[in-house]
Amino acid sequence: MGLRYEEVTDDVLDMLRGVQAQHFPELRNAKIKVLFDLKKRTSGGRITLGRIMKTNDLLRHLTIDKAEAMEGFDYIITLDKICWETINNDDKMRIIRHELRHTYFDIDSEDNPYKILDHSISDFYEELERNQDDPRWRERVATVTEDIYEQKKEEKNDAKNKKAKNKQW
Repeated sequence: MGLRYEEVTDDVLDMLRGVQAQHFPELRNAKIKVLFDLKKRTSGGRITLGRIMKTNDLLRHLTIDKAEAMEGFDYIITLDKICWETINNDDKMRIIRHELRHTYFDIDSEDNPYKILDHSISDFYEELERNQDDPRWRERVATVTEDIYEQKKEEKNDAKNKKAKNKQW
């Protein structure tokens, strides 16, 4: 049984830093860990292309050395690797931007200023505004990703059936 996550490549981190600098200057000091998710994840019946979570005290402690900071990482983003390897750079930036839109910098927080927000109506309108050239990009990318997972599943089943058939002989 293999691990579920793996490190992303430097180009992913470069893209994250670019989106962060252009659209989220309030996150300039946030430590963000990005990982590829090697398995299909769904939420509410829909495939999850990316996901961001705020780290808890345990994760922050476990990531101290990796974050090059005394406090560890503030956020962890996971990206579906099948999706990421299939889509173009515009869609990759859309996913990163969407995940970072879930962040909130609370300047008045005495503890940790980095927070997570759920989807909101204003978020919906801002997403539409930013993606006027391709408002249904998420559905398009999700469909392509789902199709690849389905194809891989069929290939695995075919190989299993072929192996079982060969055993009978």
